[in-house]
Amino acid sequence: MPAPPEPLDDQATARADNFRTGFDGRRMREYKGLPIYAAPGLHEAAAAMLGAVAATGARVLEFGAGSGAMSLRLSDLGFDITASDLFAESFKPAHVPFVAADLNSAFAAQWPRGFDAVMALEIIEHLENPRQVLRQIRALLPVGGQLVLSTPNIANPVSQALFLRSGQFQWFRDVDYREQGHITPLSPWVLEQALREAGFAIRAERAVSSPFRRVRRLGWDVRLLAPWCALLSGLPRTRRGELWLLRAEAI
Repeated sequence: MPAPPEPLDDQATARADNFRTGFDGRRMREYKGLPIYAAPGLHEAAAAMLGAVAATGARVLEFGAGSGAMSLRLSDLGFDITASDLFAESFKPAHVPFVAADLNSAFAAQWPRGFDAVMALEIIEHLENPRQVLRQIRALLPVGGQLVLSTPNIANPVSQALFLRSGQFQWFRDVDYREQGHITPLSPWVLEQALREAGFAIRAERAVSSPFRRVRRLGWDVRLLAPWCALLSGLPRTRRGELWLLRAEAI
């Protein structure tokens, strides 16, 4: 008989441990000595996207703060940062307020004053109900408030090729589900509808990182098929990257 499923609390703890240890000790990129748990270029692009519209001193809440690398970057840019994650152990910047929060719950009530902007990078794919999360984030923002969000882009050509061959998306294979907690794949189209329904309008978007950077690990068949998927894709280039990064305004 198969072993009974691991309790959900234990699963969440084990997955968080993977991020705390850098996935079996693999060296992570850093910002001022703090490991960055994200694809190359994501933190820089997200900070620039927010900085283009948010004033210095704006109150910003960062979800999925991890080590604090992004919180520190935003603080260095002059924003008034509050950080949040499921656990506090990994978070290092002592001058940045930290609040533990479970984003699978009704978390908005923890911050009755709200914020001018929310940063949520590489977090929504870990959560059980993305639409509920977006509604909760909308409750934290005034009209005109900004949300900067990213998620693995399952519509990119490598992901499409992998799905044709295996029925699984890039960054949503068995190993990603088990080790990283990537449980909720969202295409740009689906996420765009969910944002609209939650009270947001997308104001900016871009692709981050090449989906081909790790294609060799996915097998010769995906390597052969992915360039054809890229050639035949009708998606705009902003939706062909490894990650989809967007800025949405509360309306």
